[in-house]
Amino acid sequence: MGAVESSTTDHTHASRRYDCPQCGAPVEFHSSISLSSVCGHCRSIVVRRDFQVETFGQMAELPPDLSPLQIGTKGHWQGRAFTLIGRLRLHYGDGAWTEWCADFGQGTQGWLAEVMGFYMVSFPHSVKLPPVDADVPAGKVLNINGESWQVVDVKTGKCIAAEGELPMIAPPGWSRTSIDLTGPSGQFGSVEITAEGREFFSGEYAEFADLHFTELRKVPGWDKDAEITRRQSEAMNCPNCGAPVKLRAEGQSMAAVCGSCASILDTSTPRLQEIGKVSAATLKLNPVLEIGTRGLFQNELWEVVGFMRRKDRWCSWDEYLLFNPWLGFRFLVTFNGHWSIVRILPGHFTNNEWQGQQFKLFAHEEAVTTDVLGEFYWRVKNGERAVLTDFISPPLILSKEQTPGLNEVTWSGGEYVEMAEVQKAFVKAGRTLPAPSGTYLNQPNPHGQRWREVRATFIFTLIAYIIIQIVFMGWGVERHIGHIGLEYQGNQAGEALVTEPFRLDGASAPLHITATGMLLTDTYLGLKGSLVESGTQRSFPVVFPLANYTTAPDGSRQKVTLPAIPGGEYYLRLTPDAPATLQNATVTFTVERGGIFWSNFWLGMVIICLWPLWLMMRNSSFEKRRWYESEFSSSGGKNDE
Repeated sequence: MGAVESSTTDHTHASRRYDCPQCGAPVEFHSSISLSSVCGHCRSIVVRRDFQVETFGQMAELPPDLSPLQIGTKGHWQGRAFTLIGRLRLHYGDGAWTEWCADFGQGTQGWLAEVMGFYMVSFPHSVKLPPVDADVPAGKVLNINGESWQVVDVKTGKCIAAEGELPMIAPPGWSRTSIDLTGPSGQFGSVEITAEGREFFSGEYAEFADLHFTELRKVPGWDKDAEITRRQSEAMNCPNCGAPVKLRAEGQSMAAVCGSCASILDTSTPRLQEIGKVSAATLKLNPVLEIGTRGLFQNELWEVVGFMRRKDRWCSWDEYLLFNPWLGFRFLVTFNGHWSIVRILPGHFTNNEWQGQQFKLFAHEEAVTTDVLGEFYWRVKNGERAVLTDFISPPLILSKEQTPGLNEVTWSGGEYVEMAEVQKAFVKAGRTLPAPSGTYLNQPNPHGQRWREVRATFIFTLIAYIIIQIVFMGWGVERHIGHIGLEYQGNQAGEALVTEPFRLDGASAPLHITATGMLLTDTYLGLKGSLVESGTQRSFPVVFPLANYTTAPDGSRQKVTLPAIPGGEYYLRLTPDAPATLQNATVTFTVERGGIFWSNFWLGMVIICLWPLWLMMRNSSFEKRRWYESEFSSSGGKNDE
């Protein structure tokens, strides 16, 4: 059969149109290096050999999905334009994924893998590969072209459907083992093993916005005026009980639970098949977020499509699966009223760093899935076990998950969100989510933020205050003013005694008056009165309780310190109190001025430190409560039991 050349495309190559050998419908090859194309009319695989074509079996119909991509979608990646010209649907034991063939023009074809709402852009590279096969364990490091690549996932996928143009022949049942790798800078790589040999692909992970798509397909149920497919217009029924089953993430989800008979259904192929059961008690659960609820959360529209309950040795928690056709999947994880939004991190491979933050190991436990409702992007089932390792840098959490029987390592990252934000997005008016209780592993420390805000100011103020005190210590040397004598006679008891006046020069400064009494043994002399300024008669109270007892030999010497006494002329006016047996006594007052009044210093120190130290103590107390729940807490916790 002949070929008809059409006008050039955006990628500056000529397309060719052939007649399908099976049904005669036109089949176009837009890319010069495409080897096969699926006839859109009869779904025959049309293989091009020079200017002739032949059929190579018939391809099954692709299951409907909610992907916004379609044949003809255009995009830009790292400055290069591309067009999607074909796709494969590959299925493995517990799930499926889509591979889009992308024409980058000038004879270059690449692949755009679409998995769980994120993408891998890759191109074939001719390199020498190390000896590796489908038995390579996840976590192993391979040296490829002088770089270290870590194995993160090994899957053998079988082609169940295809459409458009492909650079190879992939009949139904064609299989390929994909050994997915993460490079030293987080780039994507894959060793593809087929019956024809091995090939290496490398590229980058990408999100929807990174690819700048145009000419997208309108998504049914999400876009207005979207075309409704046959599967979406006809009710799907549970093969076990016949009850209608509605898929909310069609084409992306791999399993769903029938709400009538508790059957777990395989949704990865056009026909629903029962693959397991959940307990009847699971159907009676009343999750706080209803499946099917849509809400605007973090400025994006999400739908709750699944619910699962998991537990470890110590506790249980709930996880809600959110879906958006353009952003893929997210998890809302909740425990004791605390919430975190979590997403898969393709290309991640380190346990101590993410988003520029350093993380600490918090928990390492085996978790068991106890209840499942709704649908999921893998074949989730009751009793499913996975080893979880959590690292924290509040409000962030970094988790590593390894499932026995699946040769893969999955990393996810999350962030703490306030209960009120979840309430506003997904809870109907009149209902209220449970309030947070206790301290959660990645809950932000409310005292820590305030402590960090005042810490620098506190340290600066404290240092400045100490320096000022040291400076004043140099200036505040005590200066001797003089000695003043006072004579007491027994007949003066109760009468005021006045000393000779003395002069204080300069500005205000501390004043130190030391009274030394020449007393007989086992007697006392109390002097109570005031320091009086001669001109203004302003007074400052003083007390000198002098005694000379064998039990208190130092009592005959007493010192009084008065803060901030201004310059001027002063005298002491004192009223004596003594026993009748004391006939006379001599008292000498030593007057000194200056120095540091330390009580003011310590009072200032307390005022400066009180609030910061209170914050620091509360911050430390919060962290102790957090880490008490960790297996790796130095202060005890779970591992003490």
